[in-house]
Amino acid sequence: MIRKIQLYALLSTLICLSVIGCAGENRYYDNRLQMEVQQLDSDLDNRWSTTGVVIIDVKENGPAARAKLEPGELITYVIGERFINEIGDYDEKKAMKDDNNFILKFTDGRDIRMSVRRTGDKVGLTVNGNQVSKVEPGSPADIANIKVNDTIKSVIDERNIKTIKDYKEAMREFAKYDSKVKFRTTELIGVKIAAVIALGNLGDAQAVDDLTEILENSPEISLRKPAAKSLERLVTLGHLDNLLQQFRRAGTDELPADELSQHQRESAEILGLVTVDLEENRAVLTNPFGTQFRHRSVALHQKVNTERMVELAKKYIKRVVEPDQEIRRACLSILGNLKPSSAIADLIAVMEDGEEIPGVRFQAGLTLSQIGAPAVDALIAAFKGGDASVKDIAASALGNIGGEKARNVLIDALRLTTDATIKLTVVDAIARIGDSVSIQALRKTLQAQQQQPQEDSGLGTFLAELLDQIESQSM
Repeated sequence: MIRKIQLYALLSTLICLSVIGCAGENRYYDNRLQMEVQQLDSDLDNRWSTTGVVIIDVKENGPAARAKLEPGELITYVIGERFINEIGDYDEKKAMKDDNNFILKFTDGRDIRMSVRRTGDKVGLTVNGNQVSKVEPGSPADIANIKVNDTIKSVIDERNIKTIKDYKEAMREFAKYDSKVKFRTTELIGVKIAAVIALGNLGDAQAVDDLTEILENSPEISLRKPAAKSLERLVTLGHLDNLLQQFRRAGTDELPADELSQHQRESAEILGLVTVDLEENRAVLTNPFGTQFRHRSVALHQKVNTERMVELAKKYIKRVVEPDQEIRRACLSILGNLKPSSAIADLIAVMEDGEEIPGVRFQAGLTLSQIGAPAVDALIAAFKGGDASVKDIAASALGNIGGEKARNVLIDALRLTTDATIKLTVVDAIARIGDSVSIQALRKTLQAQQQQPQEDSGLGTFLAELLDQIESQSM
């Protein structure tokens, strides 16, 4: 099971890597409790509205550890209990400083919350030492049935913590009056999810190990899904390093758009790395993400382009291992970027899995087409031996890869296949290969259809439309 400290160390990394930075006011080491806290920034990526301070480190055997405080807990309230022993200990004004209410604990066991509507109003209580000496008629104290001579044991003051400043002020004031301090803490899954997603958005190599740890070891599917998607994004970003190298070599944040690979340029634009103006032939790195990532892309590329990442993705594309389809899809996408030949057999197995959902099976085929020529033989074998669904996916993948071997198999299939749906897929695949032999084969098939239109008019219409498109593009 992933430990809290690992997840919130990740959150700490997130805030430090973000454009907000690691300013001193965002972190504080509490010497009294021997623990470090970090402000949860409410405007980071606009992904959460919760505020408070996160415990990010606790010294072993220190006061915080003995109080069973743990890294990963979000402190939303600091609660100080001031014991009333002598004149001056009772001060309702200080107790109502934060939210116009406080709790009185009496020696007879009663706990009574006192509150007023407006700052400056009083609860109607006069205290001499620790005994009630006067109760104003009709006041909140009177309504709460507090009587003269009741003995107050302590006053509990709850301070809502939104910032490091709030935390420091509350702790300083409670220490001044030797108050017993407790914390109201919570774990918010939304905070964790936002941290995981934002780490993927930052594009930093430091996040890879933490996200991998969450994917492999967290029991919470709501965390594992964004971890897989964030890893998918990081792998995609890492494989844009060639594009970033062009900016680095030129020492600039702007290049002519036509100097960049169209595929990489479009991917970089989708991922928010560059803005492109084709009319002015300009590709500009976005600020601050693109301009910062220009200096980090090498490290990320090296971090994700590993056998470990390949094995991780291969493991989680399997339905029997990973029940969540979104995680399987993300891992298929990772393999599509990494293009490892070692994954071909696993991808074929996913493509042929009749119990897998169609979308995931199709994506397995797409990933095989991204691997390219090394996958052709396996796809041909799957096409020849598979059912209609496998033939459909394999034919489409072969069309994406192209080449003489794939083309010849598809042309033979067009001639021999009787299934109308498979024929349409094969025609589309051959058209995507688009060389002269492919076009000639499509024309011959169209001629045969025109001579016998009653056999398959839908195929003839589709062929005619495809050939018209091909001819118009070549003009």
